Amino acid sequence: MLLADRRIEIDARPAPPAPPVLEVVMLGHCPGPADDPARGAQWQRIAGDRAVLGEIAELGFHRAARRLHELLANPAGAAAPGDDALRALYRLPLPVVSLSQFRVLFPFAFDTPTDYVSVLSGNRAWLPAALQDFFEASTSLGREQLKVWVIRVPEEEGAEAFLPVGCADLSEPATLGAFERALLPRRAGLILLPDLERLQVPANLPDVPRLRLENPRPVFLPCGVELDDEYRERRNVEEIAFARPPEPLPAAAVVAPIARTLARLRPDMLCLLTVPLALAPEGELPVPAPAFLGYVGELAARTIDEGIAAAESAGALRHLQLLYPYLRATGRPLSSPSGLIAGMQALVAQRSGPWRSIGGRPLPGRSLPWPVLSQNEATSLRQAPGITVLLRRNGRNVVDDERLCMPCLPLIALRRLSAGERRHEHWLSAEVMRFMGWVQRELRSLGERLVFDADVRDPRPELALRAFFNRLHAQGALRGARPEDAFRLARRSDGESTLIFDIEIAPAYPLDLIRITFLQDRHTASVRTLLEAVDG
Repeated sequence: MLLADRRIEIDARPAPPAPPVLEVVMLGHCPGPADDPARGAQWQRIAGDRAVLGEIAELGFHRAARRLHELLANPAGAAAPGDDALRALYRLPLPVVSLSQFRVLFPFAFDTPTDYVSVLSGNRAWLPAALQDFFEASTSLGREQLKVWVIRVPEEEGAEAFLPVGCADLSEPATLGAFERALLPRRAGLILLPDLERLQVPANLPDVPRLRLENPRPVFLPCGVELDDEYRERRNVEEIAFARPPEPLPAAAVVAPIARTLARLRPDMLCLLTVPLALAPEGELPVPAPAFLGYVGELAARTIDEGIAAAESAGALRHLQLLYPYLRATGRPLSSPSGLIAGMQALVAQRSGPWRSIGGRPLPGRSLPWPVLSQNEATSLRQAPGITVLLRRNGRNVVDDERLCMPCLPLIALRRLSAGERRHEHWLSAEVMRFMGWVQRELRSLGERLVFDADVRDPRPELALRAFFNRLHAQGALRGARPEDAFRLARRSDGESTLIFDIEIAPAYPLDLIRITFLQDRHTASVRTLLEAVDG
């Protein structure tokens, strides 16, 4: 477009998308043809995309990115150990910004049967369905673009492949397991394990009995006619032969290592985990596994009541947001609600800020919560042990309240409160934990930009911190009539190379105060943030 006799030229281009506020990591299965060495993964798409290879290399996988590029450039070259796993994209964090991109990378994931089969969850992987739910409400354009890091886990390794390994070191990415690799994306705030939840559904857990009708008269029909109309007679669960289905892992084997690893390596992250199912002593519908609820409830209750760590993982339970129930729809077996809830959390964080809750907001999709809960049952699960419950209200799926099973405070801060103060419900807000994690990531990013300018006489770090918290106050994340009422900065120094800021903020929550210590050391090139919440 030319204006004023070609003295002004306008070249219209689309604006670059805003960076995602809350990135998510999903670990799961992507089944593919067994006769294909890559198991259906279209690794050529990754190897030919320099932007994607660059993002993978930034996480520390330079050798894997370089080897993928070499395999694409010279397919007939000499094979190296690990090439088949690399072509299958096993344990490699892949950035995905849309459902169509995932379908291109793993075209067989939605329709290929899995090795593990159960009556309720069927024989399909849950990762593709969770990813579909995650992108259900987003437009993948402009300011609403979301981002997921997908990590494919080998099916033959079972549930143990999803769990952390002991004493992992993030400085050596090539030696890490799948869970530790999920901690590498710096802007990620949520971890989802949909196929671990699928493996925790007992194989022979029965479904609701169907209505028994009189069998129709036999007629000759083409072989491709579908006769399952949800009412005809079917085989009993005991008649279905399962090839030695593995037993679900106990709660201590799942909850404890995940919570401890997050508390040690990524204290700013949350893991969304759905409560397993169990057979009800009376009634037709499955119920939340009593052993799982008892384990989590006992750890949380002892820590809150006594102010001590009943186990090493007790204080780390704040890094788990437990969900219930599951999702189900016509033509779609049981699936995890974690993708739907994480998608709304990421979308609300992108639109309104990470300090906003998704409680009461209508969730997209056609799936319904299953098993159906009454309001009394939902209230009971929310209060003890502290579960985020999905309900059906006015024809829409909603989360009544984002709840944690443990207060969102570090254990050292929890010990300073009385038993009555530790029971306050506002400590159990999952959105507060998510906001505190986002603040830690933003301050860490700010400190890394200033790590080589840590001069005690330099005013730029303080100016940058004030600008950051001024923006939070202007956007409504902090309460107070003026910025001076919303936060305070106290600057001090521990030598010529270390710069420390004690930060107090008043978030727009029932919490009274969050005290942050921002420490920057030039000699060790490190940045640390310590958070402490204060009530009253």
